Amino acid sequence: MKQGEAMAERVWRNYLRTKTRNPRFLWQMVFAILALGIFGGMIAQLWKANPAEAGEVLAPPSAVVTDFERLEALADAGAWSEVWWGLPTVVFHRMSNRGPLVLASLAGICWLIFCLQAAQVRGWRDFKLWLMLGGVALGGLSVWPTHFFSMWLERRLGLHESEELVGGIRFFVLGVGLPEESAKLLCFVPLIPLLLLVRGDLIAMMTAGCVGLGFAFVENVSYFHGSLGTDAVGRYLTANPAHMTLTGLAGLALYRAVRDPKGWGPQALLVFGLVVLAHGLYDATIAIPAFGDLAILGSIIFALVVYQFFRELRELRQTRVEIVSLTATFLAGVSLVTAATFVYISSLVGFAPACNAMVVQVISTSLMAYLFLREMPETMVTV
Repeated sequence: MKQGEAMAERVWRNYLRTKTRNPRFLWQMVFAILALGIFGGMIAQLWKANPAEAGEVLAPPSAVVTDFERLEALADAGAWSEVWWGLPTVVFHRMSNRGPLVLASLAGICWLIFCLQAAQVRGWRDFKLWLMLGGVALGGLSVWPTHFFSMWLERRLGLHESEELVGGIRFFVLGVGLPEESAKLLCFVPLIPLLLLVRGDLIAMMTAGCVGLGFAFVENVSYFHGSLGTDAVGRYLTANPAHMTLTGLAGLALYRAVRDPKGWGPQALLVFGLVVLAHGLYDATIAIPAFGDLAILGSIIFALVVYQFFRELRELRQTRVEIVSLTATFLAGVSLVTAATFVYISSLVGFAPACNAMVVQVISTSLMAYLFLREMPETMVTV
């Protein structure tokens, strides 16, 4: 009996190894998941919210507005201790909307599965699994010091959003990139002693990447709420991997610096500076109209960061054939997030408006999807 079960398991494993590396099967899988999403959207519109209810869903919770205004007033008065202890309440209220919370959770889980597979985690008893889950939790907590650092820097350096090129870049580099990357890296530090016991650049980079994913998860809830969920697909292919790759590269450099201060100390500082600059410039190209035709610089920065992350990933991973390809995991995640987003939007505004919103999102993010498919360790895209 056991011999028969072992034989069936080997057959199943070989089937998955073959199928998940077959382009035709992969696209059939994508279309099947999207078809289920379309069918779900048709059903969801039967329970479509009326305009008044939809407006309530889109409006930020009044508690969030009130608490944030109170914290801004406390920051202006220099009451930083009260600001620090008041921030968790604001974050909690932002997480209270179930629809965006579910979408952000789905996006985060899909990327987490990708990270676990990329780190070659072998099962529940593998200590690497718990390191990476700890990274996600600490990344979620990093939103707390991020907001605090941001509010402090804005007042200390006189930072404010500006549509002018120089002023806008200054704000996004020092007021967004610096506090976010500093907070995420700070929350990665407690895991370094454990990583030194495990010893491995791959798990260090992927654990740091999970810290970035945890931060992106909390941040995404607010973005999905404000955009009616239409940002879900775009942020799945931009915000999630951007935080994952930026924090992954900075965390890897810091881990190497702790292990070899003389050899990697200066390089770690350089990598951190470049990560902050890349983050700030990427956000600036999106938000500042003065960039004009140079807005494509943001896509170039994103592509370079992703390229460097996957270059490290390819070099650090052991050469072995996974049962399920990373490409299949990535495509399944993109498809699931797209389908779930379509169902959610249909339940709020109806099937036809959801189609219009999602077509724009899918087209605008197709280049990002191609970029990831091109950089996968076992890529099947050669052009």
